[in-house]
Order: sequence, then C-alpha cells, then structure tokens
Amino acid sequence: MTPFSFEWQWTADYFIFMGLLYLALVILAAGLIYVYVKTWFTLDDQDAGKLPPEISSRSKYTDY
Repeated sequence: MTPFSFEWQWTADYFIFMGLLYLALVILAAGLIYVYVKTWFTLDDQDAGKLPPEISSRSKYTDY
C-alpha cells in the first residue's frame, strides 16, 4: 500500500506504518550496498593472478 494506491488514507497510523516499513527497507538496502562495495574493494586489493598454495598431502591434516 503506497500513497499512489486508491486505498491510501492520509492518517497518522498510515504514516507510522509506512515510515517504519520504508525505514527497514532503507536499512536493508544500505547494508547490502555497504557489503557490495566493501567486497568490491577487497577483491581489487588481492592479487588476481596469485593462486593459493596446493595441499601437498592429505596425510598431514594436523599441519593445516
């Protein structure tokens, strides 16, 4: 239900409910954008051509 729908009423309870809904959506969107940007910068900092070392032997589990 938004102000563009025909059922909208300009009362305080609608403003409170929709305000809290939009606040929650903004917080979720901001968190997802923050995580995306932080991940993007972290990926740029790492060496793209460098591969992790391979496991020499499966019998040395205590060394890992």
